[in-house]
This record gives sequence, structure tokens and C-alpha cells, in this order.
Amino acid sequence: MNYTSEKELLEDFLNGEEQACAHVYNRYFSRICLYASSFVDESKEAEDIAEEGFIRLWQSRRRFESLSHLKAALYQATRHVGINHQTARKRRLNRVDSYVAQQEPDQKSHLHEVVYAETMAELYDAIQKLPPKAREIIQLSYLEGNSNQEIADLLQLNIQTVKNQKLRALGLLRQHLKRDSFNYLLSLIVLFGKI
Repeated sequence: MNYTSEKELLEDFLNGEEQACAHVYNRYFSRICLYASSFVDESKEAEDIAEEGFIRLWQSRRRFESLSHLKAALYQATRHVGINHQTARKRRLNRVDSYVAQQEPDQKSHLHEVVYAETMAELYDAIQKLPPKAREIIQLSYLEGNSNQEIADLLQLNIQTVKNQKLRALGLLRQHLKRDSFNYLLSLIVLFGKI
């Protein structure tokens, strides 16, 4: 139906006449879509926002003084829908970012703990295969953090004997450990700063 009277169109629109709504929709949809695109990146989302703006306006059953008044109200309804859409999107992204931020340290920490546990298990197994005196010296030094002098005093050994036993034990451990595990042991040596 073509409306020749603005008053008749506004009256029918107020009364919920589908033809009046279709007329207003066809007349303003493209410009409302263009306006809605300022709130989103995709044209399909802009169309959805524009359509929701039309629906809200139609359901409001407001009385309009003129088509200009109706058009202004349509822009305003679309603006509210667009802002709500942006707000919801930001909240959703913030929740995702927050979740990811929480997961990454947890996953890194978890992975670190697994690697540490596996490496230490391999290291302890290899240490158990050492001769008794070398095993004791390695445990006292690298696992308990005692100095060469402290080990010599504890075991009543010459300090050079402690150093020799440690070097011998490291050579044997290199044969029994995977490369990464042996490197981890070397990092303990660097940490404690002694052989």
C-alpha cells in the first residue's frame, strides 16, 4: 500500500498495521543499516541491529508527530540496540580474555610441574644406580645444597675426594640420563656454583 498521507501512515503505524510498518521499513532500512554499521564490523550484524531497532520502535506503539519524528526515534532505537550490542560484545571478549589469561599461567605452571616431576624422577632413578659413596655425595651436594667442605666434614673425607667422587658421579649420570635431564642437573650445579 502506498501512503499519500503522512498522518494516515503514522496512524496505521501506531495501530500496528503491517503495511504501515513495511512501508516505513522499506523507506528507511538502507540508511538505518548504514547507521548501524558504525557499531559493528560486519554488514550482517548491522542488518540485525537495524532490524531490531525497527522491531523495538514498532512494538513501542509510540505516537509520532511526523515522519521526521518517527525517523529520529528509529535512529535512537537503533543506537540503543547498537550500544547494547557493543557492550555485550566487550563483556564477552573481556570474559574470554580473562579466562584465557587465567588458563595460560595455569597451563604453563602445570606443564612446568609435569616436566619438573618427570625430570626429577629420572634424575632420582639415575642417582640410585650410582655407587653408594658417589650417590651419597651427589644427594648431599645437588639435592640438599651442601658445599664440598660441608660434605667432607659430614662424611669425614678429604675435600679432594669429595670433588673426585662428584666428577665420577657426573660422568656416570651422563650415561644414564637423557640429555635434557642431564642439562637440568647441570643447571643445579650452576645454581649451587660447585662441582
